[in-house]
Amino acid sequence: MDDELPELQNSLTVGVMTLTQSDWWHEHSDALDEAVAVLSWDDLHVDRRTVGPVIEERPPQRLTMTVEEAAIALGISRATAYDAVSRGEIPCIRIGRRILIPKVALEKLLTPE
Repeated sequence: MDDELPELQNSLTVGVMTLTQSDWWHEHSDALDEAVAVLSWDDLHVDRRTVGPVIEERPPQRLTMTVEEAAIALGISRATAYDAVSRGEIPCIRIGRRILIPKVALEKLLTPE
């Protein structure tokens, strides 16, 4: 597997989160709020060795998917999905080296307004 991450065009990095399509996120602030909530939950639960508050309740389901999972859901290849992410066509968040697609962002992208 290639360790090189695609360059995200027109992205904005805030802390550990990198957002693509900033206009989309601005228009869909509810999706941004959910993405931030996922980050907050992950931040408290990813490494149990750190000292800090622990939330015992887990979200009922994952709120994000990997690029590979998004590719399957969209019926496209993994390479096409990564290309779409790098071009900013699929809204994503980046946490460290991980690229995640918020489910709500993907659903809103596919829903005609």
